[in-house]
Amino acid sequence: MRRLLDRAGWPERAALALLALWVVWAWVAALLADRMPSLTSPYVLSPVVLAAGVALGHLVATRLERNVVVAGLVVVTTVLFLGVIWTDGPAKRPTAYANANAAVAVQVIALAGLAMLGSDRLRRVILWFTVAGALAVIAANASKAAFVVAVPLLAAIALMLWRPAARAGWAVLVGSVSIVVSAGAVVHLAARDQWPPRVMDALDPARQSLWSDALSLWATHPVSGGGPGSLEEFSTLGGDPDTASAHSSLLQIGAETGLVGAALFGLIVLGGLLWAARGGAPWAVVGAAAWTALLVHSLSDHLLEYSVVVLAAGLTIGCAFATRSEELDVPEGEGPVPG
Repeated sequence: MRRLLDRAGWPERAALALLALWVVWAWVAALLADRMPSLTSPYVLSPVVLAAGVALGHLVATRLERNVVVAGLVVVTTVLFLGVIWTDGPAKRPTAYANANAAVAVQVIALAGLAMLGSDRLRRVILWFTVAGALAVIAANASKAAFVVAVPLLAAIALMLWRPAARAGWAVLVGSVSIVVSAGAVVHLAARDQWPPRVMDALDPARQSLWSDALSLWATHPVSGGGPGSLEEFSTLGGDPDTASAHSSLLQIGAETGLVGAALFGLIVLGGLLWAARGGAPWAVVGAAAWTALLVHSLSDHLLEYSVVVLAAGLTIGCAFATRSEELDVPEGEGPVPG
């Protein structure tokens, strides 16, 4: 971690500062709402896990052998798939939530893509089979949203393998626009009394009620929100554990931590993109695409409170960042790759 901080530039240091400020604000928002702050709240745990994931990803990329990384990805993909098919009922293992399993699988695709860049043909074949396995995990979990966000990620991987980028700034721009547009669409839908039939077919009808309740709570406490955990008590569907959250990261954060929390969230999202984009250009593009995929998916689901999802995203960012030329001792004729 110390070496990572020594290597970090202003975007990375700013991102870490924002994560710390996020935790502080979550506690302030709780106290303003006369609620007891909690150390086990996702508002506290997720930032810590994200930072740990980035540090771990950096170590994986700079310390582990390539074959170990490839084998690790194969094992993780196998565990994800077996966990789903061996689970009866909707609470699919290993996370007990199908869409969270699928979100982890999307990050596995990204990590496999990072490992492909600069690898030999045999490793690439194995990693493509790993990607196919991750897609099978998404299919087994029946996650439509994960498929949607996996498509542009796969396109980014294929493009970087075919024609590696010289610069990654455009990936930050594309990612930012994608997230902003998606966030705007979610807020627009939350404000509507009636949803178009196509939207109702694509999304669980319960989301209409959840998003409307979250936006109403946000409007009631626009600056500081109702406090962490308040939406579960406010929402008409909050009594059911499956619908205790807004199923939207932005609406959940806005409802419970207000405009301040939403603004900090937006800055953290941008910080993640900038951190990933500091790696070698082809790897940075894949890292930024993976971060964008998670954030877009999270806008219509509750994913960021699952530590394993956040950890996987941090790993991807850390691996992408570590591919800066000064980070890795690259053998002759090979490009830097995680592991």
